[in-house]
Amino acid sequence: MKVANITLHAINNYGSVYQSLATERLFEDLGCSVETIDYVRENAQNDTVWKILTCKGASLIIKLKMLALHFMPKQSKRKEVLDAFRNKYLHLTPTKYRCDKDLLNKVPEADIYCTGSDQTWNTVCQGEIPLPFFLYFVPEGKRKIAFSASFGISELPRGDRAEVKRLLESYHAISVREATGLNILNDLGLKGTHVLDPTVAVGAKFWDQLAAPRMFEEEYMLVYQLNQSSAFTKYMKDYAKEKGLKIVLIKARRDIELENGVCLTDVTPEELLSLFKYSNKVLTDSFHATVFSLMFHCDFMDIYPPKYSTRLDSILNMVGLQERHVTDFNRYDYCNTPINYECVDSIIERERQNTIEFLKEAIS
Repeated sequence: MKVANITLHAINNYGSVYQSLATERLFEDLGCSVETIDYVRENAQNDTVWKILTCKGASLIIKLKMLALHFMPKQSKRKEVLDAFRNKYLHLTPTKYRCDKDLLNKVPEADIYCTGSDQTWNTVCQGEIPLPFFLYFVPEGKRKIAFSASFGISELPRGDRAEVKRLLESYHAISVREATGLNILNDLGLKGTHVLDPTVAVGAKFWDQLAAPRMFEEEYMLVYQLNQSSAFTKYMKDYAKEKGLKIVLIKARRDIELENGVCLTDVTPEELLSLFKYSNKVLTDSFHATVFSLMFHCDFMDIYPPKYSTRLDSILNMVGLQERHVTDFNRYDYCNTPINYECVDSIIERERQNTIEFLKEAIS
């Protein structure tokens, strides 16, 4: 049985490539052959910078940001290491799809079509209803499923509701990775199942086997920050000073000067797994960084981002670690009580089995 999965695999982001690989492995473990549809959204393509610069509707700020990102060597280097990972591990379709019409003109061959994980259904972030991620190109009569898909928001814009409902009514089985996603489906009169993100469902052993050797001998606090926040940066420095820890910072957005630490911009996905595995503390605002903290039994703290924090809240609630949510930036005792990972692992294993059962039923 062949599965064609469409997801945000081409984003210049570690979490995107991790979840794409994990999804493939989960289907393979069930005896399926699987391909990730190599659909690269227009706003993820290199030539998009020219389109935005010449677009009358884009503001000057957006144009300047796009131009800066396009020519930033550090961004190019990260894309290089992520592309290498994608090419090494993912089973991409031979055809690269550059626009919606490409998918209609040459539909990937498969028995089952799947909308994968990540914020594939976030109509706010993508600025529109992203039709390819709702499998609108799939021929009538073919089986369509959604695995751990995410709206990324707690409520759909009212203007998107009718069209999103129409598109999802053609699915044979739907699962979402956040409780808020279930609420959205219920509001639309649709049924869904709450499952784990594929990076969790695939299990810790899978990631441990991919991790590179240890990179730093001394103790360190790994910091993975996606969103610009002066409060986050100050807390990071104050906490490290209070605990006497070296900072290893994975920079995603901007340069930060560190007195006691190192900034990394182009580690490979395998090296990033190693950094989680051997860390003494983790501070993050990232969902997938939280996932790998759990997978490697890290002592971690989460600072919620101003937007799209529902997935962080969902996973902390699931494993009963709401106290690891940093809400008071004058407190440094969030890690004083060790995490009971025997209990956490038990919860994750139970939910992992439920997730696998959903997949079995969805493809049968």
